Amino acid sequence: MEHPFGCIALGLCALAIGLLVLTGLLGPSAAQPPLPGGPSWLPPYRFTARPAAGTVTGLLLASALLGALGLGLALRELGRGWAPDPGRLTVGGAVAALAVVCVPPMGSADHLVYAAYGRLAAGGGDPYRDTAATLVRDGDPVGRAVEAPWTDVPSVYGPVATAEQWLAARVGGSSVHTIVLVLTLLGAAAFVLTGLLLQRAAGPDRTARARVAILWSLNPLLLFVAVGAGHLDAFALVFAVGALLAVRRSPVLAGVLVGLACAAKVSLGLYVLALAWGLRGRPRALAALLGSALAVGVATYLPVGLGAFDQMRENTKLVSLAVPLRLVLKPMEAAFGHDTARSLIGLLGWVLGALVVWLLARTTARARPAAMDGVLRDSAAAAALLSLAWLLTTPYSLPWYDVAAWAPLVLLAPSALDGLLLARTTLLVCAYVPGRVVPLPDAVDTFQRTVRGTVGPWGGAAILVAVVLVSRRAGEPPRLRGGPPRPRSPRSPAVPRS
Repeated sequence: MEHPFGCIALGLCALAIGLLVLTGLLGPSAAQPPLPGGPSWLPPYRFTARPAAGTVTGLLLASALLGALGLGLALRELGRGWAPDPGRLTVGGAVAALAVVCVPPMGSADHLVYAAYGRLAAGGGDPYRDTAATLVRDGDPVGRAVEAPWTDVPSVYGPVATAEQWLAARVGGSSVHTIVLVLTLLGAAAFVLTGLLLQRAAGPDRTARARVAILWSLNPLLLFVAVGAGHLDAFALVFAVGALLAVRRSPVLAGVLVGLACAAKVSLGLYVLALAWGLRGRPRALAALLGSALAVGVATYLPVGLGAFDQMRENTKLVSLAVPLRLVLKPMEAAFGHDTARSLIGLLGWVLGALVVWLLARTTARARPAAMDGVLRDSAAAAALLSLAWLLTTPYSLPWYDVAAWAPLVLLAPSALDGLLLARTTLLVCAYVPGRVVPLPDAVDTFQRTVRGTVGPWGGAAILVAVVLVSRRAGEPPRLRGGPPRPRSPRSPAVPRS
C-alpha cells in the first residue's frame, strides 16, 4: 500500500463521524435539546437512553480530536502525493451529511430559536422585534421549546435567513420536530452543494479535488458544526461560494449571490471585499459586482426595515469566552469602564485582524494555485485570508463561524494556513461541548469552564503567536535541498545527458 497513512486518515474521519451519529442516536442530553412534535416516522431519529452529561461530552470531544487527527494525517499525505478518488470521497461526504441529519441537532439550542423566528414570520409577526417569549404568551409550542439564552432575543440574522426559517415554519406548522427537520435538510443540502461547487472550482486536478473532498465534504468538524448542529452558516455560505465561481464570467451574478449571502449573515460581507480584490484590475466588472450586490441588499432589507440591524448593533458589544481578546477584557473594563471597553475591544479586534492579514499575505500568495483562473484564484485567496484573520481576532466568535474560512481555503495549495485553521476549529469545537445552557454535574461544569474560559483564549493567543512565526518563515528565501549547487569549471562545460 503506497499511502497507508492516507487510509488511516480516512478511517479516523469515518470513526469521528460515527461517534457524532452515535451521540445523536442516544437522544436528549446535555448536548441535544428535545424536539417536541412529530410525526415520529420522519427523521431525525433518536432513542431515549438519557445519557449522562459526561458521556456525551466525552463522545463529542473524542469525535473532534479523532477528526482533527485524521485531517492532519490527510493533509500530510496529500502533501506527499496521495490522491484518492475525489468522486468516491464526495459521495461519502454526502452520505455522511445525510446520516448526521437523520439524528437530532447537537452542540447548541440555536435551531430552536430559528424555528421560533420562522414561526413568528409565518404568523405575521416581526422576528426583528418579537421574540420566542411573544409566542409563549400566545401558548405556542414552538415558542415554549426555545431555551436560554435565546428566549427573549430578537433575530440577528438577515432577511434571507428569515425567509428560510419562514419556509420551514410553513411546512412544519406547530411541530418543532418538523420545522427543525426542514432547516437541517436545507443546511445539509447547502453543505453538499458547496462541496460540489468547490470541486468545480478546483478544476480537473485529482489531488486538488481530493483536497476539497477531504477538507470539506468529509471534514468531521464541519459536519458537526455546519450540519449536525443545525446552524444556518452552511445555508448562507453556499451563496458566497457560488459568487466565487461566477465572478470571472458574470460579475453581476456574483454580486447578486454575494448580496444574498450577506442578507443571510452579514459577516459574509468579507467575501464582497475578496471579490472586489479579484476584480481590482477591471473597473467596469468591479462596478457591476458592487452595484448588483447593493441592489440585492436594498431589495431584501427594504421590506423588513432598519430594525433588522438593531440586534446586530447590540451584538457588537459581545465578547465570547474562548477568544484571545477575552484575556484583555477585564483589564480594559477596569481602566475604561464597561461600555468604553466594549467599544475599544471591537476596534482592537479590527486592528489585530488587519495585522494578521498583513502578516499572512505572503503565505497566502504562495498558496494560490497557479492552474486556477486568475480572478477566482485571487478572490478565493483573499476570502480565505480575510475570513481567517477575522476568526482569529474578532471579539465574538463561535466554532460554526469557521465554515466561512474553510470553503475558500480548501481551494488553495497546501500551506501553513491549513494548520492554523485546523487548530482554531478544533480548539473552538472542544470549548463548546456539550453545548446546551443547562445545569451540568460539577466535574463536567468545571471541565467546560476550564476549556472554554482558560484553554480557549490562551490557545487562541498561541495561534496568534504561530501566525507571527509563519509570517517570519514565509519571509525567508526557500532552502535548496542538498546544499548550494557546485560552481562549474570553465574548462569543463556541462554536457547534456540523454
